[in-house]
Amino acid sequence: MKILKAEEMKLIDESSIKLTGINSLVLMENAGRGAFEVIWNKFKDKNKFVIVSGSGNNGGDGLVVARYLFNQGKEVKVFLLASSLSNLSQDNRVNFEILEKLGVECFFITEKNISRLINAIKNADIVIDSMFGTGFKPPVKGYREKAIDYINKYSKKVISIDIPSGLSADTGNIDGKFVKADITITFGYPKICHILYPASEFCGEVFIVDISLDKSYEKIINRNLLTISNIELPKREKDSHKYKFGHNLIIGGSIGKSGAVILSALASTNAGAGLTTVFVPEDINLVIEENLIEEMSIPAPSSNGMFSKKASKYLKDTIKNGKFSSITIGMGMGVSEGTINLVKEVLKQKLPLVIDADGINSLVKLSNFKQLLKKRKYPTILTPHLGEFSRLTGIEVKALKENLEEIALQFSKETNSILVIKFSRTLIVFPDETVYYSIAGNEGMAKAGTGDVLAGIIGALINRLPVVEAVKTAVLLHGIAGDFSIKDKGKESIRARNIINCICKAYNFLESQSKNQNLIKKLRYLV
Repeated sequence: MKILKAEEMKLIDESSIKLTGINSLVLMENAGRGAFEVIWNKFKDKNKFVIVSGSGNNGGDGLVVARYLFNQGKEVKVFLLASSLSNLSQDNRVNFEILEKLGVECFFITEKNISRLINAIKNADIVIDSMFGTGFKPPVKGYREKAIDYINKYSKKVISIDIPSGLSADTGNIDGKFVKADITITFGYPKICHILYPASEFCGEVFIVDISLDKSYEKIINRNLLTISNIELPKREKDSHKYKFGHNLIIGGSIGKSGAVILSALASTNAGAGLTTVFVPEDINLVIEENLIEEMSIPAPSSNGMFSKKASKYLKDTIKNGKFSSITIGMGMGVSEGTINLVKEVLKQKLPLVIDADGINSLVKLSNFKQLLKKRKYPTILTPHLGEFSRLTGIEVKALKENLEEIALQFSKETNSILVIKFSRTLIVFPDETVYYSIAGNEGMAKAGTGDVLAGIIGALINRLPVVEAVKTAVLLHGIAGDFSIKDKGKESIRARNIINCICKAYNFLESQSKNQNLIKKLRYLV
């Protein structure tokens, strides 16, 4: 499923009208009817509805909803934030005139009579916000700010049409006042504000309604929502052996941080790797052996609990003599001359490579790291959080947040590497400029070790699937395992090891889900 910005949605609307012959009034009818169906399915037992509508086409969508509710015998009042009929868009005006003929109570609201909204909202079971749509650019100005204040303060339940009024469709950032919705019903595609925090938090449950938009234009949009329908699960043939499922070499660990590489190794095995071997400083090998049973370990030269300068030569020989099919490096290994040399060495290897955590922090110490990444002929996956991505790009975190997708696209293309950027959502960026946002997972996963788990899952799956599919599947699997974990442990008590234990549940869940293409979809990884 594509994720759109406002201008992209506008072009799809225009394309649909030109290519299919479906006029804008029909699209408005489809949108309003689809929104009504969501509302009716959830709130048919409610009787009093207030629609607070704008003068543009988003307002017209709200008027269509009002008509359907009225025809079902509900008590409906419409408040238009405009001074007169002449201020309404053409399609909005058509639907307003229909409501008048049906006898629906409609009121024009201006600065002078804005206070009459208060009692109406207080008395309503449901308030429907259709003031501003995807074309709106914050902040809200004038008396409409008061309307938003009243909705937020006095409503029992708020449903926003398309986006909560006051938010920008194109960003997760917030500028000025906005409606805090319990439910948002959007059309055709989710928008950026439905996906990214903090804006998405105020969209509530998000439903996507099919309104018969032309699909041809969406082919040029590379921004996607990561869902069950666009991943591929690995297959395990009955006539097989362990080497058929890959041998993931995990490099990491140091004194005080042995847990990171242990978590990554356990995740690799649970994700389905045929074999997992950890390459660790010899100073911590005993701890590793005591905590890993199915996984193997290789103690490497160390100094003061970290990899020594000699470790890179030892690694080179280990890989030459081993039967490894992927390398995952960085978890808990610290940054030193020894780790920097290890990163240089793995960049030369003709194997798929995952670089995480201190692997990234060591990578940026190489002055020519971008050139080294670009020269690699085998897949390279970098899994930074925002702080690590800041080090990779030299751009401060605050600036990254304002333009993350575009910066990530540029970096991925420049280095020919795949990015898995971890923040409140997960952003996957491929060198061909394809982007996926994952909304699976939860705030309980904001704890040490969860990133190590993800790296281990990716390292396992790049042996089982084409690299693009492996990365997408690993990210969704990780997020869903995290969601299963909070059911068992709660958001405060979830640990990285709980996520590892729930990988099996996540696999079973993904395998069991049918890929229904309903006209109405709830925005989750189930779509």
